[in-house]
Amino acid sequence: MKLNIDFPKNLITDDLLRQERIPCLCKISKEFEISFSDTIPESSGVVSEWDRKELELRAVASTGGQYSHYACGLITFKEVSVGVYKIIDLEMFYRSFGWRTILKDGEYAPPGNFWDEE
Repeated sequence: MKLNIDFPKNLITDDLLRQERIPCLCKISKEFEISFSDTIPESSGVVSEWDRKELELRAVASTGGQYSHYACGLITFKEVSVGVYKIIDLEMFYRSFGWRTILKDGEYAPPGNFWDEE
């Protein structure tokens, strides 16, 4: 997965981009958008090279509304070209399941087990 984003060019963003597990907001409809409130001004970008079926094995869809998924996240990435970042790790938080690992070391994590099978 790759994040396509033009981050603001300032010292705050420079500091943020050196971190791992950066807080973000993941919003998925037809597109997969990731927003960052810790940049000034706030910024958001679109994820490319993602697979909805693979993501849904690891992240629970919500019901109703504009987005199938809307969750706080933690992301680690590295720049591969101007405005393009390879996503290394991605976690999303769900109140019923806690933190769910979506990507680990640039690959999809093992699928989740969300519901009891009785």
